[in-house]
Amino acid sequence: MEILSKPIPELPGMLEPYATPQLPDVAQKNHVAPNTFLQSAMFGMVRRGHRKYLERHKIVSFRNVSIYFTGGSLDQGDLDVILHAMHLAAQQAASGKTNGLVEFSVRGFLKALNKKPGKSGQDWLFNSIRRLCACLVEVQYGDKVRQPVLRQMSIYGGPLIYDFYHDSVKKKFFLRVNADLGSLLDLGWTSLEWRKRLGLRNNLAKWLHGLYGSTELYPLKTATICQMSRTTCKELYKFRQQLKKALNELVEIEAIGSWNIDAEDKVHVFPRTQNSVA
Repeated sequence: MEILSKPIPELPGMLEPYATPQLPDVAQKNHVAPNTFLQSAMFGMVRRGHRKYLERHKIVSFRNVSIYFTGGSLDQGDLDVILHAMHLAAQQAASGKTNGLVEFSVRGFLKALNKKPGKSGQDWLFNSIRRLCACLVEVQYGDKVRQPVLRQMSIYGGPLIYDFYHDSVKKKFFLRVNADLGSLLDLGWTSLEWRKRLGLRNNLAKWLHGLYGSTELYPLKTATICQMSRTTCKELYKFRQQLKKALNELVEIEAIGSWNIDAEDKVHVFPRTQNSVA
């Protein structure tokens, strides 16, 4: 009996065309993030080798938003991956690509995240993309976010990356960002100082950079920041030491001007002034 085999279709036909998220124009030049990502514990601290699987776990967050998460817990490295994927999606859509496929080389993607190429970097990136595909994020928000008179709740649910395809021969990678992420941007978004973010040495500093870049600099208790950042540190006094180090990093890169912790253990962060920049 003769067995007929069909040839593998040429890329990008391997993946069906898909809509691109409705991103603000600034996303073509800068990396933008939904404030839902930056003002919550969704992308928190994860100790190496201790990544937990969460089942509709309620994520601590600010404002009039409730977040439930299913999947392997995400960290700041995962946030870098999804934000850069969104940035590439915006750039490629602006260049005339309408099929929604984000195309890149693994080496180029890692370089954009200040990660070293090679097997360890490739494994890290692939595992992050798998987590972003395998997760389910549910966001409940009141319509009073847009129309204060109304009080009914709306619900968004979906993965962050829809799917991906890797051609190891041609060394190309294709993925599709969830097109409905635009609905989260409607709740508020922030354009990040990307180079400064990549220059930060630890994940707590990255988390604080996103938080303070997306909201007013009002005082927060150390215990609140400890909970919000989903720290792996169990003792508050040890976390306070880590917090001070992370805040000093933000001063070094001029993301903030200064900070202090008062007698009530509240963290006060102050913006840069002309004198602090000079």
